[in-house]
Amino acid sequence: MAAPAAAAKGKGPIIDPALCRCCRSIKKCRLLTTEYEWMGKKEIYSDMFMDCFGLLLSHLDGDSKDCCVCATCVVRLRDACAFRQQVLQSEEAFLSTKMHPKEDGISKVEVKLEPPCTEDSDNMDDGDMHDDDSTDLPDTKDEKIQVKSDSEPICERTRAKDKVHVKREIIHKMNKLRAKLDHMLDKPVKLKSPKKETQKLKIKKKQQELDHDYMVYNNAVTIVHNSYVCPFQNRISIYYCFYCRDQFTNPVELREHTLTHNPIELFQSTMENRKIPKIDITRIDCRLCNDKIDDLETFKRHISTVHDKTMYPVTNEFLKFKLTIDNLACTECNAVFPYFDVLKKHMIDHFGTFICDVCGACFLERNSLRTHIKSHTKVEESFPCEICGKNLKSKYSRYLHVATVHEKKPTVNCYKCEASFLSYALRNRHLIEVHGDKRTFACKLCDKVYNRRKTLMEHNRRNHLKVYRHQCDLCDQRFYLPSRLKEHMATHTGERNFRCEFCDKSYPRLQSLQEHIRSHSNERRYKCDVCNSTFTQNGSLKNHMKSHHGGYELDANFS
Repeated sequence: MAAPAAAAKGKGPIIDPALCRCCRSIKKCRLLTTEYEWMGKKEIYSDMFMDCFGLLLSHLDGDSKDCCVCATCVVRLRDACAFRQQVLQSEEAFLSTKMHPKEDGISKVEVKLEPPCTEDSDNMDDGDMHDDDSTDLPDTKDEKIQVKSDSEPICERTRAKDKVHVKREIIHKMNKLRAKLDHMLDKPVKLKSPKKETQKLKIKKKQQELDHDYMVYNNAVTIVHNSYVCPFQNRISIYYCFYCRDQFTNPVELREHTLTHNPIELFQSTMENRKIPKIDITRIDCRLCNDKIDDLETFKRHISTVHDKTMYPVTNEFLKFKLTIDNLACTECNAVFPYFDVLKKHMIDHFGTFICDVCGACFLERNSLRTHIKSHTKVEESFPCEICGKNLKSKYSRYLHVATVHEKKPTVNCYKCEASFLSYALRNRHLIEVHGDKRTFACKLCDKVYNRRKTLMEHNRRNHLKVYRHQCDLCDQRFYLPSRLKEHMATHTGERNFRCEFCDKSYPRLQSLQEHIRSHSNERRYKCDVCNSTFTQNGSLKNHMKSHHGGYELDANFS
């Protein structure tokens, strides 16, 4: 959430997300300068830092997100304060015991001037009054210490002698300690363990990553809150509203719709796993004034100097696009692409900083790289359908298969109303008939026209981009679909797995079997443009053209 959540049971506000000033983590935090209640006591964490450690934290009057402490650090602070209080209490008890001893019947210690002692001094030799260290002692000629008790008073000379003895012991111990320190300083310095150094480097690197991610995240929030940039998501070439997931094929409609949402309320809570957001920068401008700005770096300087917003010295907070209905241009190098997916892959050349050490694949985000690395060691799983036995790639694919094929549940929702359908084709028909959509998608590289954008994309990948990922192990041929590769392998093995149900003929490819079956139904789909003769198979038409029309070939037309 962007603003502090409501106080729970009067215990104080919670900021989510915020930066903890103690451990630099970004999570739910409490304010350092606000009073909170815990176990029936009031506590202000900034005061506790001052009382316990003598630390005066800086910039506590700034942005609330920068003046916080997380729950983990609060627990440690409470423990430290409790330990400090325990030490103080123990010291007080110790001093009290020393000042009021109760051994040997002594009940009170008192410093008092008394007349010279005669009782004990008569029994003492004059030599006892002149010790080697007697010059360091206070002058006791006119004073002496007397302890009142039920027993006999202690003589001044005896007291002075005890002090000399204690002082000698202290000097002896200090000399031993000084000699020990000198010996330690003479020893060679022991090098730090390589493991400890590596651990420290890892911690430092992790800290730098956290600091960088925090600055990028805050810059992104500041830019979206104070400008007219349009954050969005996409699937294939369909654009989704960043806030409510409405679908659009026209970028103009997407931008107009996004303006109906309040980014200050929704942007932070909608960001998914701190991923780099995609934004349309067709219009930037400033929301706080009337300045027209068309460059993101110019806007960052404007918002920090004119409106005093904090902008950290980092770049590439977003993947930047200028969305148009026709060809799309890269904002970094002005290269032009016919489809958004091709442009998005091209952006890896500019911003792909995360590289796989195994295969060299490049990614825009750290999480994408981590997911990819798992694919090198992951054992492929299959999720068979319990009804028909078909193997699916994931649990979600199996759920869709069971829902649509066996249970006939409508799983494809209309993004303009509450209707749902069994297939995308039925939804497209609904969009045309009910909502008046023009569901015609023409290929920009040839004259083909389709009623689904996904079909157009598959046509482009298969016929123009030549994305053939499935290669035969025995020859150099490649295929778009794995099923085509499987059919092709039959030409190497001689297998004929597709058998006609009307006769005994078999074929290595399904398409060949389907053409053969038309000969049984007398369906003449192929027509000669010269003499209007019709045929059941395309091969028969070609033979007819060669034998009757002098090898003149025309494109076959279906009747």
